[in-house]
Amino acid sequence: MKKLLLGATLVAASVFGLTGTAQAATKSSSPYLPDTSKPGETQYVRLKKTMDVGFTQKTNGHYKKLLKKKGSLLEVMGINRNEVNGEYVPTVALTSGAVHYNRAKKLKYSTMDNMHAKLIPYTKANFTPVKLKAPDRTLLFQSGTGFKLNPKKDGLVTTPAFYLTLDNYLQYYSASDLVKVAPSGLYKDVRGMNVWKPTASVKVSKVTVKGRTTTVDYKKPLKGMPNKKISKGHYRLKIVHNTKKHHATFFPDGYTEEATWTTYKVNGKSYYVGESIEVKDYLDE
Repeated sequence: MKKLLLGATLVAASVFGLTGTAQAATKSSSPYLPDTSKPGETQYVRLKKTMDVGFTQKTNGHYKKLLKKKGSLLEVMGINRNEVNGEYVPTVALTSGAVHYNRAKKLKYSTMDNMHAKLIPYTKANFTPVKLKAPDRTLLFQSGTGFKLNPKKDGLVTTPAFYLTLDNYLQYYSASDLVKVAPSGLYKDVRGMNVWKPTASVKVSKVTVKGRTTTVDYKKPLKGMPNKKISKGHYRLKIVHNTKKHHATFFPDGYTEEATWTTYKVNGKSYYVGESIEVKDYLDE
């Protein structure tokens, strides 16, 4: 399953032309923004004005154009060069990013349409690049100290996991629910195209960041999570990052996995964030 999902991701990237590689340096006088994203890094922008960025939203069973308001945070899925009015310019593919499931499931993005993509020039007049104030947002926190082979030794263990959405929800996934959409190691973080129904979720009231610690406050305990009760109607997660990088090579039946991750303590419990990539299928040789 993991192999097929990874293949689909690569095909999609090829079809859309969204390689994620940096374009040639843009002169300061250019009306277009440069692609400053680094490998494996998700890039975000805010709108400078209300505009049509290719979103449609399902309402009463029908999809209708959704104008995004000035100041809206958008995820950059990729940047490509396309012909617009006879000129080749950088155009951007956009999504809402990893927002709460009930919102995400109603959205479609025409900039990600592989047949008739809406072209949005990546201009300084329309977009401002931003970095998330809470860097732990959208990261997929998996329970445990790191990647491990399952008892059958035919794949990696899928553990319960959670992530903090861009619009302030904690979304929790049991191992049985997560394995349907993201077997362990397939994703380091969650993006706008990953519309996964959570096992449970809760609205977050406050997020604060100090150094390597992110504190998340919410009103109701979230089943499956190491909730810490502060007072009546007040619960908290304290997420502490250990920046030491870990690496391991695994040999499930028929292929090789290269895994990298870093560890966290969430209210004292062990979690990790990372990815495992299939690098060799030796049974096909």
